[in-house]
Amino acid sequence: MMIKDYLPTSLFGRTFLIVMLPVLLLQVAVSIVFLDRHWSKMTERLAFAVSGELVAIINQIENRNYNAESIRNIQQEAAQSLSLDVEYQEGKILPEGKNKKYQSLLLNPFDTMERDLHRQLHQKLDDEFHIINIPEEKRVTVHIQMDRGLLIVNIPEGRLFSSSSYIFLLWMVGLSLFLFAIAMVFLRNQIRPIYRLGIIAERLGRGIPVGKIKPSGAREVRQAAEAFINMQERINQYVQQRTTMLASVSHDLRTPLTRMKLQMEMLEETPDTKALRDDINDMERMIEGYLSFAKGDGGEEMQRIDFSDLLEKCIADARRLGLEVDDKRAVDHAIKIWAKPIALSRAFQNFISNAARYASKMSIDIRDVSSEKLEIIIEDNGHGISQEQREAVLKPFMRGEASRNQKTGGVGLGLTIANDIILSHGGDLTLDQSEMMGGLKIIVHLPL
Repeated sequence: MMIKDYLPTSLFGRTFLIVMLPVLLLQVAVSIVFLDRHWSKMTERLAFAVSGELVAIINQIENRNYNAESIRNIQQEAAQSLSLDVEYQEGKILPEGKNKKYQSLLLNPFDTMERDLHRQLHQKLDDEFHIINIPEEKRVTVHIQMDRGLLIVNIPEGRLFSSSSYIFLLWMVGLSLFLFAIAMVFLRNQIRPIYRLGIIAERLGRGIPVGKIKPSGAREVRQAAEAFINMQERINQYVQQRTTMLASVSHDLRTPLTRMKLQMEMLEETPDTKALRDDINDMERMIEGYLSFAKGDGGEEMQRIDFSDLLEKCIADARRLGLEVDDKRAVDHAIKIWAKPIALSRAFQNFISNAARYASKMSIDIRDVSSEKLEIIIEDNGHGISQEQREAVLKPFMRGEASRNQKTGGVGLGLTIANDIILSHGGDLTLDQSEMMGGLKIIVHLPL
């Protein structure tokens, strides 16, 4: 697995990582240097001072020949001046095994404190000693074996450990978290217009109305939004001009054809006139196909429709054409989608007319309804389309049937028009071989 597989995929996540990672690495480096240079040195110096005081106390007791009154005075002076609780037990000895051997507990947060104190005492004392760390009471107890008894010294944690180090780390982490939170708010506010622009572009690409677009965000984002709005306006203007021109072309082409059909009605019925009439009808169908392909959706507005109703009408039309339809839909509730109903009906009518031309049976199935995508499967028992031709038949004027007979193969625009309509709805169309019925299998995905 490559490292990029674990990186965030969103712009917000990657931008936040760019901001956070250097700060985090800097904090780790500062913490390591601080703990190594400052915290360790301070703990070592505090242990050095306390161990020296313990050695001085031991020397005082030994110099005063273990006098009880002197020991009491030493205890008072140690408590008042050094904050040390000193106790001397005459005749006591360390339990067996409690000697200078030291086991380092690396998971103990007070490990450095114990280790430094042990090291200093080991260097300054020849007597055996034992260190007990009591974190819950915030003290360290040292048992030192003297010649005539046992010296017990309770050392406050504050004499061996500086809490300012923890305070520094807490301030550093807390301030960093606060700055990260502020950075997240600012990043989200800057990225939100980009996210909104992406949604608007996707909706406009599918023809869904979005209302008035107001550019917001940083200057570059506003410039991109304004450029997108201008581009959309130019595209809409071009589509309107193209639709108007095609309407005029349609009228101009139909007029001479209508005159020719009227003239044909005035002629006697002969084999020649019948052939000529068939040619005129073929020309009319061809022109209708060309204009339908060129016109596209005809500028139809997107609407929120019930796809189940649209599919019901298509199934009824298929049965009227003599097809035996197996309706295998597992979904019987309303399926609301954004669509251009006339254009989408035309696409499915093209599927049905294609099946009616080559097959006698077909099936329609909605196999998957998720939160984002709708899948429609249409299969027939015709001869299908070979794998080599499946991509070609989606191109204009390409026919799956080899002959140029208009009665059997059309003009080669049915699947092309259907594919363009599906794509304009933000979906996709795939052609395959039907394993169940042996003919063509059409798979359509539409966004919900």
